[in-house]
Amino acid sequence: MLAPVPIDVVVRKGAGRLAGVTVRRKVANRLRTALHRLGRSRASATLVFTSDDEIRALNREFRGLDRATDVLSFHMQELAGEADPAGDGVFLGDIVISVQTASRHAGRARLGGELECLAVHGLCHLFGHDHNRPGSARRMRALEKRLLAADYLAASGTGRSRSSTAAGRLPMYT
Repeated sequence: MLAPVPIDVVVRKGAGRLAGVTVRRKVANRLRTALHRLGRSRASATLVFTSDDEIRALNREFRGLDRATDVLSFHMQELAGEADPAGDGVFLGDIVISVQTASRHAGRARLGGELECLAVHGLCHLFGHDHNRPGSARRMRALEKRLLAADYLAASGTGRSRSSTAAGRLPMYT
């Protein structure tokens, strides 16, 4: 059994009815497994499940984009990838996911898988990865695939490519 990796889960108003406790637990476990695979079992993060309204407000405030998005990542420090020694044993930051947007993208039947993919995508951003240039997008996607495992992506049907947007420093985002 894997040693527990501290993943705090916060459920904001309206998100809990779409993503029940079992789904939220699976998403947190996916993050724990990803951190173990990266050799970062002493690192921690917060996973926030929220609504379109709240993520839209965050997107507007931090990115200047007045629209909902699927996931935003707010890192505590800039890291140069998952192997950066500064990312060991520290609080990495927050991964904020709009359950409503995820549900629209995936449908109710595959919502859990979509949330897991978004959480791992956000984790890659916490480690400093981005997808604003083709080379960095390829590296980030390869890391996502490794952390999610090819059989998982095929089974969940959520192996869609991530959209590319402008990148910033703090926060890192999709």
